[in-house]
Amino acid sequence: MVGAHVTRMRAQVRKKRLHGPADPSPSAASGSRPDSRGRAVRGRRVRVRSRLLTGVLLTSIAVITAGAPALHAAVSELTEAQDRVSDAELGRQVLSLSHVLADERDALVVALAAGDPEGLASALTEDARARADRAADALPRAAGEQAHAGLGALPAARERALAGDSTPAETFDVYTGLIEDLDAVFRRVDPDGGALPDLARAVHASSATRGLLLAALQEEGDATAEAAVLARREHLREESALADFAATADAEALDAYERTVTGPEAEAAEEYLAVLAAGLPQAAEDGALVPSEVHEALLARTGQQRGVLSSLAAERADSIEGERGEALTWLQATGGLVGIALVLAIGVSVQTARSLTRPLATVRLGTRRVAADPAGEEPVKYIGRNDEFAEVVASVNALRSRTVALQEEAVRAANEAARAADEAARAERDRGGLRAERDRLLTEQSELNARLAALHGAVHGMFAHHAQRLLALIGEQLTVIEGLEEHETDPDRLAVLFSLDHLAARVRRHGENLLLLAGAEPIAHAGEPTPLIDVARAAVSEIELYELVETTPPPPPARVVAAAARDLSHLLAELLDNATAYSPAGTRVRLTARWAERELVFYVEDEGFGLSADRIAELNARLADPVTPPPGAEGVHGGEGIGMGLYTVARLAARHGLRCWLAARPGGGTVAQVVVPAVLVDTMPEGYAADATGVSAGPGALDTGSFPVGGSFTDTGSFTGAVSFTDTGSLAGVGPGAGTGAVPRAGQVHGQATGPLPEHARAEDTTPRIQGTTDSGLPRRSRGTAAPAAAPAQDRARGVDAEDLRRRLGGFQRGARDGHRDAARAAGGHAGEPGEGMPT
Repeated sequence: MVGAHVTRMRAQVRKKRLHGPADPSPSAASGSRPDSRGRAVRGRRVRVRSRLLTGVLLTSIAVITAGAPALHAAVSELTEAQDRVSDAELGRQVLSLSHVLADERDALVVALAAGDPEGLASALTEDARARADRAADALPRAAGEQAHAGLGALPAARERALAGDSTPAETFDVYTGLIEDLDAVFRRVDPDGGALPDLARAVHASSATRGLLLAALQEEGDATAEAAVLARREHLREESALADFAATADAEALDAYERTVTGPEAEAAEEYLAVLAAGLPQAAEDGALVPSEVHEALLARTGQQRGVLSSLAAERADSIEGERGEALTWLQATGGLVGIALVLAIGVSVQTARSLTRPLATVRLGTRRVAADPAGEEPVKYIGRNDEFAEVVASVNALRSRTVALQEEAVRAANEAARAADEAARAERDRGGLRAERDRLLTEQSELNARLAALHGAVHGMFAHHAQRLLALIGEQLTVIEGLEEHETDPDRLAVLFSLDHLAARVRRHGENLLLLAGAEPIAHAGEPTPLIDVARAAVSEIELYELVETTPPPPPARVVAAAARDLSHLLAELLDNATAYSPAGTRVRLTARWAERELVFYVEDEGFGLSADRIAELNARLADPVTPPPGAEGVHGGEGIGMGLYTVARLAARHGLRCWLAARPGGGTVAQVVVPAVLVDTMPEGYAADATGVSAGPGALDTGSFPVGGSFTDTGSFTGAVSFTDTGSLAGVGPGAGTGAVPRAGQVHGQATGPLPEHARAEDTTPRIQGTTDSGLPRRSRGTAAPAAAPAQDRARGVDAEDLRRRLGGFQRGARDGHRDAARAAGGHAGEPGEGMPT
């Protein structure tokens, strides 16, 4: 057996003596000056209340800091929503101004085309001019410098048109450029407007088409042809914009457009536009186009289009305004939640601080009063909850009662000493005894006072001491079990002791696996390599159902480096434990090994129900990933996972660069293959020693090369079912000389030859000798020969001899123990010490 890994823990020893009740208050002065007894007055005391208030403040700051990003995000969202509202308002103003300028442009173009000075003078009323100027002046500076520069040139262009100094095409180009600048502003302020910019473009083109068509009907000659060409161009632009609108608008917007732009006027306008597309001059000569009728139809159609555009723009503005309202609501809700969290955190922190400071004040004042005069003061009264403060108060009151009793005894001793002084001549010897008793009681009283003063700082130190003692007791228990095994003669009790020994080995393996899973650094093992047969012994001896394991033939003669031997045995033990746990009754699990080129391959085969291909692929993927914990490791079971055993295998394999995978076994069952790299294993040309394979002298000894690994009891107490390695050479390629094969892949399972099941033979037992102690204070255990245990005084009626049972069980226990001790000796340690090389 292996001694428990005991972590040495020592309780911290106070190196500064607490001030007594008569000492000056620690907070009396910040400087240090010696008092009458030569002690230095300590500096200003830091109160617990101040630290608790600091904790409350830090908690509040933490809550505010945690809520600041959410508040900042809510404020940013509200600011962005407000900016979108402002942009929507700017877009509405730009759209309205572009409509006013379009009407003014169309009126001037038609008047210029007519060539009538009186009609040109009345083309624009003063109200129309004033309305256009007010709309231009009201346009915010956010519209951009280009738009404002174009609007600044608008009065001059208007005056030239009214004076007849510009042609209809020039006037059209000036006003159209302004409208296009405003249209660019509309697109910029609402990039997410969807189909609105396309509809605005179509409305502007429709208005331009109306004005140019009327101008073409007023003119004659080349001017008519130029106006007709411009009208057709604007009509094509309108159709292109309407196509873009139809492609980007949603069904509701398209339905609104179709329902609004309809009626006799719209149908007549469509007919006039079709005539325009066919050829305006010929239609004008034929009298198919009457200017007044064309004007009314196109004006009605453009008005309907503007109505749809205004309606959609209003809906867009309402949507943006709704988003701003939602952002404002979210900001208010976020601020409220942060405020509630802050108030709740402050309230809980303050209540917690008060629940600590109040009982602490009671304990502090009461203990100070009792410490000043234990006999004259009443016990400390505490009416709080049954917590640590209550325990301290109970301890103080117990010490006070003890102090009062000691003082009373001291007084009685002093009185007796005084009476003895009067009788000095007759009772010199009694008087001396009374004086010694008095001194002892006074000394005890002084020690109790010191304990009372030091009690405040000694509560937490006991826990570390208890943990250290428990680990030491476990180690002592393991030593006692081994001693009982050597001297026990009763077969049933001896079997129970062996079961306890085996259970301790399994518990230790799981404990070391916990260190592995916790991320503890591996223990460095220096020394000679460990024989492979000892690694296999340790692995078999660390599982629960070791009697189900067949290990025929034995592993080839080889050694494993000391740094990897312990983890390799744990890895094989996990695979064997998993295989035996899922094997049906009456089946066996085989552990074999063979060389593959310069690498060594272990095979763990079971005859269970087997796994599906998908399940094997999933488990192999998990075995290749030692970082990700298996499903269900956090307490939430998300389905069938890998299990902690195979997860431990993955961690152990990753630590030393081993390769491990599962494969389906032909005929049913599963085979686990572990490849040990060449850097971790080397051959043993001399082969195993005779005692390394479990050979023992005497009747019933196994043949050379057998390796006992386990067995079981029958109902009569006899031992049967032992399994052994037999070096029959039945496994092809075994040994370093046959290393030409490749490492087997998943699904390639080799057959193993199984031999008979002979009984174990065992050498004479030994008795552990005590050679010093370990670092934890436990007796060091080492091998040593001793005489066999004496025969029982009276034969038992069971018909079973204890020595015969010990010989039968010795193969398993001695093989596991010798393998472990050899590994520990190779690592430079002592058998039985904590931290020895191989577990059993």
